[in-house]
Amino acid sequence: MIRPIYAVAAALALLAAGCNTPPVPAPRGQADEARLATDALDAGDYARAAELYRRAVAKAPDSLPLHYGLAVAASRLDLKPEAIREFRWVLERGEAGKVEVENARKWLVKVGALAPPARGSRASSTANQQAVTDPANASVEGRVVAVGGQDLGPMKRLQVFLIEQPSRVHYYQLRTDNDGRYRFPIVAPGIYKLSDRIAGLPTWRLRVEAKGGQAVQLDLGPDNSTKVRDDFPGDP
Repeated sequence: MIRPIYAVAAALALLAAGCNTPPVPAPRGQADEARLATDALDAGDYARAAELYRRAVAKAPDSLPLHYGLAVAASRLDLKPEAIREFRWVLERGEAGKVEVENARKWLVKVGALAPPARGSRASSTANQQAVTDPANASVEGRVVAVGGQDLGPMKRLQVFLIEQPSRVHYYQLRTDNDGRYRFPIVAPGIYKLSDRIAGLPTWRLRVEAKGGQAVQLDLGPDNSTKVRDDFPGDP
């Protein structure tokens, strides 16, 4: 009878010792790039923040906070074309009145990448012309006419896209007017694809090189449709 009692006591002693053993900490997951980017930005490490934000934006291209963070980091590094592109993304897709959107608007106006609020049409036109001559900006414009059928007239209210290459993450978008004309007044320098579709088979798919201070004129019609010319044949 003595041995079982000693056995039970020994077991209880081992259990008590086990209860006093510090628990093994759970494995700590790797911090996500977005949080690390924010920490780097707050710490003033703008180069690291920009690199982390670029990676995060590639994974979440529709995130306004990520585009805004990248814009801020790029502006602090004096990477003006990238900052303009990112602040424009925030301005075009963000909700009016949000702090990020208003800050983006103020910065773009300050560097001459966006016309200030105009008091009249003449003032607005002058401001746009000044923005185009800024070395950090280009403009792309032209006229779109139908490619087939008896009616070869202007394509009204047609969506036109200017898509950055090779990333294809950033793009400008607008609709033609009643005369089929389009104009992207403020474009960050770079290589773009001008098209009427983001995905699928487009009618036009042309390469455009935008250089600071340059106005690119490119009409779209039967002579440069994808049936005749396709600058990006491998695109989906």
